[in-house]
Order: sequence, then C-alpha cells, then structure tokens
Amino acid sequence: MREPITDDDRDQVRRLHAKGKSRNAIARAIGRSASTVSKIAREEGLRFEGGARVAPATEARQLDLAEARRLMIERLYRRAAANLDRVEAEQYVRVELLPTGRPVRLVSDEPPAQDERHHSQAIGSYLTSAARLVEIDAGTGAGEVRSMLTDLARGLRDAFSDDEGDAGEG
Repeated sequence: MREPITDDDRDQVRRLHAKGKSRNAIARAIGRSASTVSKIAREEGLRFEGGARVAPATEARQLDLAEARRLMIERLYRRAAANLDRVEAEQYVRVELLPTGRPVRLVSDEPPAQDERHHSQAIGSYLTSAARLVEIDAGTGAGEVRSMLTDLARGLRDAFSDDEGDAGEG
C-alpha cells in the first residue's frame, strides 16, 4: 500500500524545488518516488521542465524583457507625440515629388485631410501598442487569466479532495 502524501512531503518538495533541485533529486532526498514528487509538484503548481534549474536565469530574462517593454513604451509614446506635434504645428511641412522626380517642399497652415488621417492612425496604433505592453506588466493580459484559471482549478481540486475525505469518514 502506498504511503499517503503528507504536509511535510509537500513542504520539502516546495523547498527543494525552490532551490533548483530536479524531480529525481527531490525524490531521492525525501525518499519518495519520482511520480509522487511529480504529483505533489503538479498540485502545488510547480514545474520541472528545466524551470527549477533555470529559475534565476528565467527571472533575469523576465526582468530584461520588462525593461525592454518599458523602453519600447517610451519610444511608442514619443512617436505618438511627435506625430501629434507635427499635425498641431503652426505650419505643416510635407515633401512631394514632381512628375520629373524632383522633390518639392510644401508648407501649409493645416495638414491635408489625408495626411491628418494617416497621422491619426499612426498615433492610435502607437498608443494601442503601448497600452498592450503596459497590460503585460500590470498582469491584466492572457498570462494573468491562465494564472487565475490554474488557481481556480487547484482550489476546486482541493475542495473536492476534502469532500471525498469527509464522505469516507462518516
């Protein structure tokens, strides 16, 4: 008969996983089978696809990506502002090519409707992209939803496993 999984088993798996130990190394350390360690890890939301061993590198990479997103957001806002500044300037300057291929600089008080529409679309695109990047760091994107679903599934599993235990006792 298999020995039941104890809270101590769970604590040891969490602790050793956090130290970067592999599934098999944890199994040896706590005297349980690798499949038992896998079961505990799954229930605790822990992964062994190299995640435990490369956690520091993964965390560093996530910080690097967060900084890259921050810089990208700044650049997108600057591009949006530059387009808006150009549309709202005292004079609108554009260059057109004559049929001869020679460029001509045209200055007007207002941008032509087509140019204003293009600038407006560019501004909207830059701001939308920046907002999406902000959502990633705010945790309101798809990753947050997956995390909430994982937590919900774990809670339901725990609730139902408690109910089954209670039903067997009475």
